[in-house]
Amino acid sequence: MASALAVGTGRRVAGTQGLADDAAVARTATDLCTDTVQSILNTALAAERIAATLYYAGLTTPAVLRNSGLAGRSANPNDPGLPPGGNPQHVRFLQAALDAELKHAALLSAAGAQSPYARFYFPPTTLQRMGTSVDPGSFLGVVELLETAMSGMYVAAAEHFLQLGRHDLAALATQLMGVETEHRTLGRVIAAVRPPNDLTLAPAPFACVSDVDTVLRPFLTGRRFLFARDSTAAIALPSAARAKRVIGKYGTRRLGRFL
Repeated sequence: MASALAVGTGRRVAGTQGLADDAAVARTATDLCTDTVQSILNTALAAERIAATLYYAGLTTPAVLRNSGLAGRSANPNDPGLPPGGNPQHVRFLQAALDAELKHAALLSAAGAQSPYARFYFPPTTLQRMGTSVDPGSFLGVVELLETAMSGMYVAAAEHFLQLGRHDLAALATQLMGVETEHRTLGRVIAAVRPPNDLTLAPAPFACVSDVDTVLRPFLTGRRFLFARDSTAAIALPSAARAKRVIGKYGTRRLGRFL
């Protein structure tokens, strides 16, 4: 179903022919979803925990952090080297992303989300090099994969929450989606991919939130990654105290209103 929707999405972006038909097909696909409010929240919580663990691992693994595009020789997120031996701004992007994902998970938990998963797997090359957004097995390649999938997941979640009459959760899903697309773009900034903001619309490859399971499942089981046969040992979701030490003073804030 997800691949069929992706093909349909490609048609809609490529041209205007058949827009009404495509909209009808997409609506039919969404109406067939068996996702519930609880299952959507649970899936989103698992995804946020995977992302938080990825950012924490990247910020605490010397093989990634010693790249001159991040902390450089110090391998210390709270004392990164200066250019050309390091890039404090890029490290702060990752610190803020870690903080945001943990806060997202807390917001979802407060809304009723539950997940048994607190340890996650990554391809072995993920923590061997920073890489780039177009290097699938590298740290930044996995950031690209996860953040793109999570953006699409929240697009599907918002639509389904509206159908279920949960306008409050639909609004939350759109807010979360906006930040995940920011994370994707900032990963591309770190990777020096041009242009980093290459999308007209946030990706919407999933008809149902449950369709994202095909992307998330390897991170939960350690098996069947598209770009790697094996995985690292399971990495634990960081505790609040450990995350706080890594984030330092470069966290995020909840914006109540525009000034």
